[in-house]
Amino acid sequence: MIFLLRHGETELNLQGRLQGRSQASLTEAGRSFAHDTARVISREVGEDDCVVFTSPLIRALETTEIIGSALSGLRKTVTDDRISELCFGKWDGLTNDEIDAGWPGDRDVGAPGEWYFNSPGGEGFDAFRLRLAHFLDDVTNDPQKHRIIVSHGLAGRVLRGIHADLSTPDTMSLPVPSQAFFILQTHGGIKEVAVE
Repeated sequence: MIFLLRHGETELNLQGRLQGRSQASLTEAGRSFAHDTARVISREVGEDDCVVFTSPLIRALETTEIIGSALSGLRKTVTDDRISELCFGKWDGLTNDEIDAGWPGDRDVGAPGEWYFNSPGGEGFDAFRLRLAHFLDDVTNDPQKHRIIVSHGLAGRVLRGIHADLSTPDTMSLPVPSQAFFILQTHGGIKEVAVE
């Protein structure tokens, strides 16, 4: 079974900033979400073997530490840069208003969500999708019974799109809930699990 979750809330989330490769620690609410998620996932995996794959960004590492501490069957934690959030280049750490002031109209170009990939010095969609697809291929073939991926909002959205073989517009239309994680099922199925 493959679990896919986003890191918990950060101060940059609260400020409405694109985090990208910016470093930010979890808020109390972010840590609480990670603890609640850990409790739900640990019930699902029980004593079974599992591995956690995490982005190297601080917010994901802090979430991973909390998740890992709840898993009695944890065999290893793997830090993998391929599941880092999209690099927004000059837009990393900016709000939508700051982007609009500095680059008028750039967020209005293309289909919904496409503007993320227009950032100066940032990462394009094709490169982003390719690195995530390579990662997902490797995780799918990992021998551990349960695989837990701790990533980011946009990266998680694209990972789900790859798994379900969705078009780019459908992928970019996927929701990014703040109080849930996903189970990537066989044959492209995806189950959303609410965390309360």
